Amino acid sequence: MMHPPPATDSREQTRIALETMRAYFVATAQARPRQERQRLAGEWLAAVRRLRISVR
Repeated sequence: MMHPPPATDSREQTRIALETMRAYFVATAQARPRQERQRLAGEWLAAVRRLRISVR
């Protein structure tokens, strides 16, 4: 199994974390249902955790 170089992987994880953060804030600004906002917040936190693990 091939893995991308760490810098590329880190950039991709950063991009995903930023996209999920943006989706959460857009949903909050549009007053979307609480359940959807909670799901997006969970995705955002998971993306940040993956990013933190890969940086170490």
